[in-house]
Amino acid sequence: MKKILFIVLAIMLVLAFSACSDSGEVTVESIKERGVLRVGVKDSLIGMGYLNPETGEYEGLEIDIARAIAEEMGVDIEFLVVTPTTRLQMIDSGDIDISLSNFTITEERKMSYHFTAPYYTDAVGVMVLKSSGIESLEDLDGKTVGVTMSSTSAQSLKDYLGEGYELSFDEFEDHAAIKLALSAGAIDAHCVDTVVLSTYMDDTTMILEDRFAAQPFGVVSKLSNTELNAYVDGLIDKWLSDGTIDAMREANGLLPSFEG
Repeated sequence: MKKILFIVLAIMLVLAFSACSDSGEVTVESIKERGVLRVGVKDSLIGMGYLNPETGEYEGLEIDIARAIAEEMGVDIEFLVVTPTTRLQMIDSGDIDISLSNFTITEERKMSYHFTAPYYTDAVGVMVLKSSGIESLEDLDGKTVGVTMSSTSAQSLKDYLGEGYELSFDEFEDHAAIKLALSAGAIDAHCVDTVVLSTYMDDTTMILEDRFAAQPFGVVSKLSNTELNAYVDGLIDKWLSDGTIDAMREANGLLPSFEG
C-alpha cells in the first residue's frame, strides 16, 4: 500500500512540475488572453525610445515597432523603462515579454536570449568636450572613457584602436550619469552607439569623426518562448522586406543603418 501511495505521489509531483513548466512559457495566445503586450524600452533616446515630456507619449523607432507588434496581436501595449543592467533581469523574471532597447546582438548573448533580425544597425562613437583638446580616437591614449555596465562598447573601442594604446574605463549605471561625469571632468570621453551619444549632445561636446563596430539592434526575448519568438521573427522579417521599418526609421529622423 505504501509503495502504491509513493508511486501516486511521485506521478502527481511530475504532473505538477510539468504544469508549472508549461505555464512559464509566454505565447502569443497567453498575451492575447492577458490583453497586454509588455515591452521594455528606453525613455531618453530621441529617435529610438523617448518619453516626450511635452506630450507624455513615447515615441521613436523602437516604440513604433513595439506598437506595430501589439497591433498585429490585437492587444494593448504597456511600456516599462529598462536600463542596460535591468533589461535582462526583467526578461528573466517575466516582467516584460520583449525588449526593444538598443540591445546589440552578439553571438554570446544569442546563447542565452533570443534575438530577431536587426531592425537597425548603429555604430559605436566617442563624445568628448570641445575644450578637451581631444580631436581623434588616437588622442584617447592614457585617457579615461565612460561606458555603461555590461556594455560591448569598451571592447569595441579597444579592438578598433589595436595595441599600443592605454585606456582606462569607468562603468556607470546609465548614460545620463556618464554625461554628468564628462561635464564635470571626471572622465575624458563617453563611448557608446552614436544614436545614444546624439541624445546627450550640447554646445560643450562633440562626437569624434571615427565610427566603428557595427551595432545591430534586435528585439530580445526569453530563449524558451519559442512560439512567441517565431511570431515576432516573422513580423520583423516581413517589415524589413516590405520597407515598413525603413519608413519608420525615416519618420523618426534616423540615418540609414551603418554598413561600415
